Amino acid sequence: MSLPLRKILIIHTGGGIGDVLLSTAVVQALGEAYPDSQIDFLCQSRTAAALTGHPLIQERFEWPERRPQSLNSLLQWAMLLRGKNYDASLVLWSNTQVAWLTFLAGIPIRVGQDSRLAYSFLYTHKVRVRSEHGDEHSHWSEILLDFVRALGVDPGPPQIHLEIAQGHRERAAALLEPLAGPGPLIAFHPFKGPPVPLQRWPLTVFADWLRALRHELGARLVVTGSPGEKPYADQIIELAGPEHVLNLAGQTDLATLAALAQQVDVFVCPDSGPMHVAAAAGARVLGIYAMEEDFPRRWAPLSEEARVLRPQPTGCPPGCRKPACLDFRCYRSVPPQRVVEEVAALLGLHGRPGAK
Repeated sequence: MSLPLRKILIIHTGGGIGDVLLSTAVVQALGEAYPDSQIDFLCQSRTAAALTGHPLIQERFEWPERRPQSLNSLLQWAMLLRGKNYDASLVLWSNTQVAWLTFLAGIPIRVGQDSRLAYSFLYTHKVRVRSEHGDEHSHWSEILLDFVRALGVDPGPPQIHLEIAQGHRERAAALLEPLAGPGPLIAFHPFKGPPVPLQRWPLTVFADWLRALRHELGARLVVTGSPGEKPYADQIIELAGPEHVLNLAGQTDLATLAALAQQVDVFVCPDSGPMHVAAAAGARVLGIYAMEEDFPRRWAPLSEEARVLRPQPTGCPPGCRKPACLDFRCYRSVPPQRVVEEVAALLGLHGRPGAK
């Protein structure tokens, strides 16, 4: 039986855009279980865009980029939250400071991770995070719903929500105008976010994929990325040949990227935040999980029209992690034709696509 709650605070101060976006499954589940309750959210400033305009979130707090280092700062946050009189808090990404924050804020029901000697004792309702106990199959959004279940709520399937305003759709359409014409419109986001060292990122591999998509499918191509990734997007396009390729790296905020994903025919991306943004927008998504540390089942794009490309074997040596990788042989193990075939399947093309 679920607990009667009037005001609920969700806290997610770790991870990236994709992590926070998937946590909207918790917002949706709580909104359905407690339709008359106020739901607020505390996240990092850099991930707040994933929650902009969410219809069920009434107040959003932005944790500073660096966790508060002083006791005085933590106490100030605790006093702020204490004044809100929350009945319950759900900490979706635990650490010692946040656990103490909920305790010092006097929130009576505190849901958080178990198995941590440093802080789990501060939670009144402890959640066994499945992924830390050998579960490699449950989707992360389903794991997050265990925090809702700790309240006695039986949630339905995960529902991810991303608000996209009409203005963002118009902006995306204007950005794509230079590619007007025949052929499928395919977006490619070749970056995986920090801490990947872009100086060693396999740009030639991605250029080969783009060239194959253009030649095999007659595709019009758009490359996306952050402002800091634009020089590397430029290099990829130069290697692939600039014909029918548009570089929009640095020109889209999160909502405009989501709107762009809605307007292209397929969105191709390594497992990353932008892939989850495209999936939340309902786009056809090809998620590429080439690295050993990728978990396709846990982080699959939640879209009805999505495919996962996972090379077997990945090509990574045991224990390989992206910050230390020297050659990204995992991505080099994915032949361009394999990418073409997966995109063609999403487009509903049968048989080998003819050269254009």
